[in-house]
Amino acid sequence: MFRNLLTAFFASALLALLLSVVPTVKWQDSAQEVTVFRPEKPIVLSEQNLMDLFTLLQTHYNIKRVKWENQSIFVDFSVPSAAKAELAEIYRDFYEVAYEAFHYTQNTRHVYFRMLEENEAESGVKLLVAIEADRPQSVAQLIPPDQVKDMKTYIEETYPVQFDPFFAKSVSP
Repeated sequence: MFRNLLTAFFASALLALLLSVVPTVKWQDSAQEVTVFRPEKPIVLSEQNLMDLFTLLQTHYNIKRVKWENQSIFVDFSVPSAAKAELAEIYRDFYEVAYEAFHYTQNTRHVYFRMLEENEAESGVKLLVAIEADRPQSVAQLIPPDQVKDMKTYIEETYPVQFDPFFAKSVSP
């Protein structure tokens, strides 16, 4: 009885170990691989499915407001006044939103991005950075966010960036 239980335990442990190794094994003939998942057609964005675009998006800062109007996405991010915003993270969040919007939708023509500083004591907001992006002629021109080497240079050379005078006090370069 005890021997059968011990044998079953070791057999199941060995099977679990072997199954955990299988996904990491490189196959010999990878040239003949066929993709299992084909890219889906871009979605037609509307007010009803706007939030679907943002559900899987991971950002450094909180999304305060999202609006869809005239084939344009307006996105406001916010940072508390007590925290210093990082310019690199602001640029990364902007580009993630723009890339996702243009890559996964077919009718988004513009993305307007604003980073706001929220002051809870005064119950007001101040604009820190505003960036706008127009859809490129071909979505293939978009570089995936993880492949952009110098995000700051890329954003500032590719998109119009507007800094508020208040920006220097609230954002770390």
